[in-house]
Amino acid sequence: MAGRTDPRRVALLAGALLWAVASEARAFPAATNYATQCQGCHRASGEGTADIVPRIDGTIGEILARPGGREYLIRVPGVAQAQLDDRELATLLDWVVQRFGGPTAADAAAFLPEEVGRLRRAPLIDVTAARARLFATDVRAGVAAPR
Repeated sequence: MAGRTDPRRVALLAGALLWAVASEARAFPAATNYATQCQGCHRASGEGTADIVPRIDGTIGEILARPGGREYLIRVPGVAQAQLDDRELATLLDWVVQRFGGPTAADAAAFLPEEVGRLRRAPLIDVTAARARLFATDVRAGVAAPR
């Protein structure tokens, strides 16, 4: 039966093609992922929501400069539990650093999908306390943590 196509093989190939197209369609640019995953609370400008969600505009660099700051950013529940895969989340974090980090974040190392995957498995439980610990040296010096 030369020349005859096996329908199972065709179905398998069609399924693989559909999966590849669907996977590619899900991969949005970081700016779009920010709009759908973060902007509701942090606003388009990164200003945050007064007394509820901290501003990220201009503070991301300060956070990254502190011991544990990088881990903090990945483990914040909204980040750790984002409906993105590790690669998409690493790309989004890089975009946030570039967009909102300010001059202190200019030399920040890129986030790696492996790093994101490992750290996001343990989201922070008490974000307020973790943030206070992160900025404890400033609080002792009489300077409040950025809002």
